[in-house]
Amino acid sequence: MTEIVLAIDAGTTGVRSMFFDKAGNVLGAAYSEYESTYPRPSWVEQDAESWWTQSCETIKRALSETGLNPERIIGISVTNQRETIVPIGEDGAPLHNAIVWQDRRTLPQCDWIEKELSQDAVYSITGLTVDPYFSAPKILWFKQNEESVFKNTHKFLLVHDYLIYRLSDELVTDFSNASRTMLFDVRQAVWSERILDGLGIPKEKLPTTVESGTMVGELTSKASDETGLKEGTPVVAGGGDQQCAALGVGVVKEGRMKSTTGTGTFILAHSKTVRLDPGLRVLCSRHVVPNSFVVEASMFTTGSALKWFRDNLGSEERIIADEKGVDPYEIITEEASKIPAGSEGVLHIPHFAGSGAPYWNPHSRGIFAGLALGHTRAHIVRSILEGVSYEIRTNIEVMRELGLPSREIRVTGGAARSEAWMQIQANILRIPVIRTQMEEATAVGAAILACKGIGVFKSVSQAAEEMVKTLDQLLPTKESLEVYQKGYKKFKALYSAISDLRLDDD
Repeated sequence: MTEIVLAIDAGTTGVRSMFFDKAGNVLGAAYSEYESTYPRPSWVEQDAESWWTQSCETIKRALSETGLNPERIIGISVTNQRETIVPIGEDGAPLHNAIVWQDRRTLPQCDWIEKELSQDAVYSITGLTVDPYFSAPKILWFKQNEESVFKNTHKFLLVHDYLIYRLSDELVTDFSNASRTMLFDVRQAVWSERILDGLGIPKEKLPTTVESGTMVGELTSKASDETGLKEGTPVVAGGGDQQCAALGVGVVKEGRMKSTTGTGTFILAHSKTVRLDPGLRVLCSRHVVPNSFVVEASMFTTGSALKWFRDNLGSEERIIADEKGVDPYEIITEEASKIPAGSEGVLHIPHFAGSGAPYWNPHSRGIFAGLALGHTRAHIVRSILEGVSYEIRTNIEVMRELGLPSREIRVTGGAARSEAWMQIQANILRIPVIRTQMEEATAVGAAILACKGIGVFKSVSQAAEEMVKTLDQLLPTKESLEVYQKGYKKFKALYSAISDLRLDDD
């Protein structure tokens, strides 16, 4: 009988449950959304119970639609939206809505942390900068604003941790998720006593940390009834979504990088050691691959820059796509591919919501430069595809400065569907771009960890080599290399020239 594992992928907008065999084939899947609520404009919360109810619903639906026998499921793992935190009481019930990673209420807590501990101290210990993005200021917000909740909290759990708890009654987190809390010593793989003491957060309120791919428990009788899975099924610690996505495309050794482009872009490079950037441009976290790390760069508006064009300027392409019954992006990128490399002088800076790595400039804005009367909408699209690729190259060059080799980049996310865009990236990055057969790389990564945890494979790397299937690589074409080398220099010069402008001022 073929071994089957379940990967639960709990993202920001919903949860996907996917069943895989050990060759990486999908045998069943179901997806369901849950709601975010916005108590104030910059606050984002979720009901942790909905993570569980929707997980159960998708598991049951996938089993029903495929006819899979629960007896054949031999392991379960979880991957998740990172940084989101929920307090639970001793009975396991949530004491407050979860504060989601997107939430910005904790700016005062971040200011307090910088004064008490300093940005440099936090970065040197955790590999992270002080930002509302991470879990520590969220926990500090509870301490300073919801004293009774903080006092009665038994454990603060991430999404992965909460689902693992509901599956197995075990209170654990994995190294990759812990390293995104801003409370974790990234070198020693332990909760940082210095930071916990500085913030007044008792270590007892945090879960036990384990290596990703560790078997942590078994499916309880109650969870069996709620999911339709067999009681006693092994439960394996998974990991953060970006680290799992890197694993899910085979980023298991130095020289390989992963780039996921959806709304934004997340670039992760595999590293054997902790690599910190004196300029604080990129972050360093634990990988889901044992004894490994990832250097990470986050870009905010990349795919969303193309969406901006589609929604505001792409009415003609949307009409054509509707007539042909295809995705509008297919028409948009097809038109862009007819424009010569370099967009005939049009440059785009994709900073519609400020810039993330490597500049971290909240005042930066989207720019189109070099427009002339002879340029068309297709030139604008091409410049967006190139501008995003230039920005990715900027971050990769930071990683190279830190001594990380970059022999190839493996791509996931909606942008990876466009061969035209990925070829532009290969030409601008000057390295092979590799796509994989399975678009849901995050779930593949969780499935790999499940297989490792139950002993189907001896190592995570071996499991990745067996379960990740790549498509033909896209290689840089010589004809465009000089054009893009000049274009990249102009792109950097353009940002440098306008970086101090406050275009967002009233």
